[in-house]
Amino acid sequence: MNGVNGNTQTFPIGESAQACLPGFTFLSVKTTRTTAQLTWTRADSKTRYLVFAQEIYGVYFTKEDRFELVGLEPRKTYNVFVLAERRGPEWIAFTSFETLE
Repeated sequence: MNGVNGNTQTFPIGESAQACLPGFTFLSVKTTRTTAQLTWTRADSKTRYLVFAQEIYGVYFTKEDRFELVGLEPRKTYNVFVLAERRGPEWIAFTSFETLE
């Protein structure tokens, strides 16, 4: 399976990963030592979003265009994906961030 830019990894590395649909992207990421508040472009009012991070066990659903991750480790890098449900692979946004010390 090839990812973005012909990458053979399942998920592309953070430096080369971008939203497949230029209009669907993360708008902001605000971090503390143990939390991250994420916001992204809204698809529409009826769309559900799947939120997950490679470093966290669990997948989360929300109908909002924002989500807060809690219980994070300080000074750790997290790679987070948001997928707009039933929209296709072009509705995937990616961000990478580090929590504060």
